[in-house]
Amino acid sequence: MNSHPDLHNNKALAEKLVWDVLESISDAIVTIDENHNILMCNKAAEEMFGYSCSEIIGEDVSILIPSPHQSVHHQYVERYMSTGVSRVIGKSRECMASRRDGQSFPVEISYSVSRTQERLYFTAVIRDISKRKDLEREFRFMEKLAAVGKAVSQVTHEIRKPLMLIGGFARQVEHCEALQDSEKDRNKLQIIVDEVQRLETLLNSIRLVTRPTGTRQKRSISVNHVLRETIALLEPMLQAKEVRLEVDLTSSPLMVQGDPDQLKQVFLNLIQNAVEALEDGGTVRVSSSESLTHAQVIIDDDGPGIPEELQEKVFDPFFTTKSAGTGLGLAISRNIVQDHNGTMSFDATSSRGTRLKIELPLDFP
Repeated sequence: MNSHPDLHNNKALAEKLVWDVLESISDAIVTIDENHNILMCNKAAEEMFGYSCSEIIGEDVSILIPSPHQSVHHQYVERYMSTGVSRVIGKSRECMASRRDGQSFPVEISYSVSRTQERLYFTAVIRDISKRKDLEREFRFMEKLAAVGKAVSQVTHEIRKPLMLIGGFARQVEHCEALQDSEKDRNKLQIIVDEVQRLETLLNSIRLVTRPTGTRQKRSISVNHVLRETIALLEPMLQAKEVRLEVDLTSSPLMVQGDPDQLKQVFLNLIQNAVEALEDGGTVRVSSSESLTHAQVIIDDDGPGIPEELQEKVFDPFFTTKSAGTGLGLAISRNIVQDHNGTMSFDATSSRGTRLKIELPLDFP
């Protein structure tokens, strides 16, 4: 004899079992009505979006969708209601969602529709694919890096020797007595010398992007100490640019295993980028904190940010939004951070500038 209760005759038990299943699912589930109002969400949706269900029940689903995608979502619902034909119902698609703090993040959504008492209800199963997208970007970056690396060693070898000859001969001619009375010719030679030096610097930078940086001896160092030294070096630049610097460093020294010169190079590059993004002055904030396992450094500014369509290219070698940039600074910086077993990530929006976060594993005694 079947000892299980007859769920068909026990509606309350059936509803409880369904709800328990919904609450146990790791993907967010959100149901809306024909008017785009949220009727139901599960625990995973609360954790994903940062709202409690009681806060968003009855609210328009637009609060979970970043601008300008709200109107597109409304059009999907309206078109289905008027035609009965959908491009997304029963399919999965990738789009952007919005957390309570305004942060946009990529999601994969599967839609379904049900009809009850002649009314339509739309349910979305939502999966946060931020980590997957990060891995995809990392894979694409490594592919590009490998392609660059194959060509760099040969190109560097072919360029460096004639470059050294040009620079050496130019310096010799520069001191020739016959040119001492010709300022115009000396200026031309100085341009040659300067450009040769610039190209040599560029070649060295390319090598830093395409080869492991872990050639120096790492030791136990304080991240906060390196940050303070870096900020002291940048003081003249900050004053000249009329940029305000806000510094909020944790009281912990944040000890990590690392090369202080390389980490200083990273912090110099990131703070300098933030300052240069503020063409008309503004504020750059540098803060540090400590988690259970990592030292965290955040550098952000209130500049114009980076357009969404360009954000995936930020760490690519030779990509830059600066008129005089080489596009190697962030690639080198991330390479150094990764060599320190750390991570570098960024968040950039047109409304609140750019934020870069570095995480380095703490050096436990």
